[in-house]
Amino acid sequence: MIVERFANKVAIVTGAGSGIGRATAIGIAAGGGRVVVGDLDEARAEETAALLPPGAAVAVVGDLTDDAVADRLVAAARALGPIDILVNCAGFGGGRAAFGSFEPTLWNRIQEVNLTGPFLLIGRVIDAMVERGSGSIVNVASVAGLVGEPGIFGYSAAKAGLVNLTRALALHYARSGVRVNCVCPGVTDTNFLVNVRAATDAAEIFARYAEMMPIGRLARADEVAEAILFLASDAASFCVGVALPVDGGWTAG
Repeated sequence: MIVERFANKVAIVTGAGSGIGRATAIGIAAGGGRVVVGDLDEARAEETAALLPPGAAVAVVGDLTDDAVADRLVAAARALGPIDILVNCAGFGGGRAAFGSFEPTLWNRIQEVNLTGPFLLIGRVIDAMVERGSGSIVNVASVAGLVGEPGIFGYSAAKAGLVNLTRALALHYARSGVRVNCVCPGVTDTNFLVNVRAATDAAEIFARYAEMMPIGRLARADEVAEAILFLASDAASFCVGVALPVDGGWTAG
């Protein structure tokens, strides 16, 4: 990790209470940045904030698709200084289901968390970034947004939407000094897989996941976070509209 690559920068990281979001928040703080830790789970958000250096983190708890919570998140960041980085990492899978049994309420919730939430937060920060002539937005999509995956229709649609929202925004703001990119993780060993771990055939499912990826294993949260940190940093100054697979080779075939 490059020391001080985020010196004096202010970042918002959603879904930072665990997994990829937590690893990203830790990486930004380790690089000298200050982070607003956004998460639905209060205990996890506070735990992440406690892992960061004193004064480097503020936790904001709540449903980030709620306008009032999103406003508090942005206000907390602006209290630290101009917002330099936004990482939209909060996600909701919704589980697998036959298409005919996919309830509209579940569909809507998946779209809200994975696509509408990032859209609303970007809308709250991007004008100020453009005015300053600098900023980096990194959306966390999924390989499910790049290739079809049976049984996760809502999640696949939302993440594909996030990939193309990233590209459209990147092109629109390319000459403003604001970069918009996304990462597309493969299956990652995080709390996101809590339902899988609870299954009676969990070992078989995890083995199947590992077999799907040419590298032969699941990703670690820190491995995905490193890709996010790169795109968020000035080292990626010529990366615009990238949809970077971090998937152990899944989409290479």
